[in-house]
Amino acid sequence: MTTLFAVRDSLRDHALLTSSQIAAILNLPKTTVEDMLRYWQSRGRVETVSLSSAKNCGSSCKSGSCSSCASPPQNEALQAWRWRDQSEVPAGSVMTFHPPQHP
Repeated sequence: MTTLFAVRDSLRDHALLTSSQIAAILNLPKTTVEDMLRYWQSRGRVETVSLSSAKNCGSSCKSGSCSSCASPPQNEALQAWRWRDQSEVPAGSVMTFHPPQHP
């Protein structure tokens, strides 16, 4: 199985995954996984899902303020990927091949 299809299968097996999670599952560099995700996105097969981060980390943060946590900045949304079912793919995004007809 090619790595491209391994990314597909990982997304099919899980509801949502970040590129870091896929990279860990497949033991690949995150940049490689992100390139493959962009390929699948260009084909209309995956979509990004914005994950909302906690507004207040409170108990897990020693300062009680998210401004000093190690979490991503509030303006940087955490992004996950989701595999789209065939019924969700726009009709124009699927490429088909029709061999030329010879008389």
